[in-house]
Amino acid sequence: MKLSRYNFLRQYDDATIFFNATTCALAVVDENFLRVFDDVKNNSYDEKNYDAQLIADMKSSGCLIEDDVDELERLEFYRNLAKYDVTNFGLTIAPTLDCNFRCKYCFETHPKGKMTSETQAALVKFVESRLERAKNFSVTWYGGEPLLAKEIVYSLSKKFLELCEKFSVEYDAFIVTNASLLDDADVELFKRYKINGAQITIDGPKEIHDSRRRSVSGKSTFDKLIDRANLLLNNGLSVIVRINIDKENIAHVDELLDTLAERIDKREELKIDFGQVSPFTDICKSIEGDCYDHEQFADIMIPLYEKALAHGFEMNKMAVYPSPRVNFCCADYANSFVVDSHGEIYRCWNHVQDLASSCGNVNDGDEITLEKNYLSWIQWNPIKHPKCRECFCLPICIGGCPHLARTSDDGQPVCGTVKYNLEKVIEYYYDNLKGELAD
Repeated sequence: MKLSRYNFLRQYDDATIFFNATTCALAVVDENFLRVFDDVKNNSYDEKNYDAQLIADMKSSGCLIEDDVDELERLEFYRNLAKYDVTNFGLTIAPTLDCNFRCKYCFETHPKGKMTSETQAALVKFVESRLERAKNFSVTWYGGEPLLAKEIVYSLSKKFLELCEKFSVEYDAFIVTNASLLDDADVELFKRYKINGAQITIDGPKEIHDSRRRSVSGKSTFDKLIDRANLLLNNGLSVIVRINIDKENIAHVDELLDTLAERIDKREELKIDFGQVSPFTDICKSIEGDCYDHEQFADIMIPLYEKALAHGFEMNKMAVYPSPRVNFCCADYANSFVVDSHGEIYRCWNHVQDLASSCGNVNDGDEITLEKNYLSWIQWNPIKHPKCRECFCLPICIGGCPHLARTSDDGQPVCGTVKYNLEKVIEYYYDNLKGELAD
């Protein structure tokens, strides 16, 4: 028996806190636990000397592992198992790259035009070829502003559902939208075509939001977006309000949350997601000075989280407490793709409009090889980097954003916020869950 390389022990007040990065188990531990821990560490472990339930718990938490277990090897195995799983198929689709907003931090240009009927047909064939082996198919509608191409969203959704019925595949969809074009008819169509939720970005109280997320017409959108969030929530659809945070608007978060708490009808069902504004491309380099780096953003995450909870909102996907992961995002999965309005296929949302990063085009039909760019992305592996291999955070960070790693000056993975605030997060949860952790 040996100790996991991903164990974390800290003293808080009069308590000893245990955390394991492989399982994300968190507990207040006693002298019996520490005795086993020290005996294993000092090579004096004899299982018959300890309580059987304690040993079972220490194993299930990830604290104790068998001598022949190589945790890096195991992590890479499960990473590959998920990465190459063809039963889960994911598409992010931008039916248009046009947008009726001009957000100051957007990394895209917004050319006019929508996906042609020929490209739609080619996309349907591409989907059909992937569904033959799939069990689950997920679509995220993206842009540009996807509701500028409503007819395409609904037409393709109908075809996707028909294909899923044909192949007995489970289907779900989500939309990232500025919501300014959303109306009652759309809500009914969302339900019909299993678009089960939406992400809507609101960046501050009215004056701040309207200055950052400007409509092409120049009209304020703040009040309308709150109304649209209510329309979705009141019809049983999920809503994530994303608040993109930088140095310009952070002082106004409380005012926005006050307004949302007052005006959202089903406050307890609304999820809040705080996004980190980053200058991903040259297009958005002008806002670089307003952006927090990962270490700075880590410092403000818990205070932001507390503000949202204090106002009665949920956080999207437990945004602060870490969870075990084997892959970082859709770019890490072999059977997940981003397709733009021209049919170009990419690995990453940040690549939309960057033809040099395209892996192919759905219009190529049977000639699609998915080798150009695709293989290098799929074969990128943080475990090959000593920086990650030796890091305690690897099972919860998994190398961070692949795009940032591939575009970093030194070609090394870029540490995410969890690297910098894990101790603070654990301490925060200890303070808030003392009674439960001690049980």
